[in-house]
Amino acid sequence: MRRLLLPILFASALAACQMDSRQQILQTTNTQAQQRAISARAYDTGDQVRVFRAVIATLQDLGFVVDRADDQLGTVSATRFSGGLVRFTVSVRQAGPQRSVVRASGQLNQHELSDPAPFQRFHDALSQSLFLAANNID
Repeated sequence: MRRLLLPILFASALAACQMDSRQQILQTTNTQAQQRAISARAYDTGDQVRVFRAVIATLQDLGFVVDRADDQLGTVSATRFSGGLVRFTVSVRQAGPQRSVVRASGQLNQHELSDPAPFQRFHDALSQSLFLAANNID
């Protein structure tokens, strides 16, 4: 009986931990509209390849290690280990012939980033990168 009870208790504890992690990830202090407003920006370029490459370069410049980059889907996932585990996922989509939308989401130690400052830093750096690339400035 004891041999049977121990695996069941272990499985129950593991399931409870997984549920707690999922709930932490889904918690945020902002509404969806507020979070979208701080995490998304539109850029006046239809060159999605250029924007995608600039996103990767910007994340690397900010100290992130790119984990995955899918140019077909327009998504980039990156991780940084400073002051905790920071994960950033960025999507790039075309919003017209001369417009691209870049939206980022982030987590700090499995809690959603709701502070606008990291998103502002990312988008400011991305804007500079796109400006330099558009004007052929190295």
